[in-house]
Amino acid sequence: MAAHPDPLEGSNFIVDFAGTDDASFSHVDLPVALLDEVAYRSGDDRANEPRKQPGLASYSHLVLSRGLTTNLDLWSWWEAARNADPAVDRTVVVKLLDGTGQLVLTWKFRNAFPAVYRLSPLDAASSDLVIETVELAFDSMDVEV
Repeated sequence: MAAHPDPLEGSNFIVDFAGTDDASFSHVDLPVALLDEVAYRSGDDRANEPRKQPGLASYSHLVLSRGLTTNLDLWSWWEAARNADPAVDRTVVVKLLDGTGQLVLTWKFRNAFPAVYRLSPLDAASSDLVIETVELAFDSMDVEV
């Protein structure tokens, strides 16, 4: 019997969203992947229960968060999407690394664009960092080892 691999730690990752690796993201929410259930029943079926088949895939947003700096690349990307720039879609890659920095898993998101851009609240009574968050919509997701 093959040994089970140890569970992976989620604290060491890199995001590639502009053709270069970016380690500045502090939080990544990977999307939920869903398949529609297509229920059908043939006209000559005697059973009252439908048969089910997998339908279209759908995904929640990929959410990327980082501390706000004067780097406006995420805002500029969202602005390009708002202005209907035809070149707004990108392939975004999230790379999970092990403790030694070696690549373990890769998630690829094709034709991604920013659907939501937000900043955390500003509060004069707090010393919290301002967090910049972008939520990406995309066409498809693949996972590679």
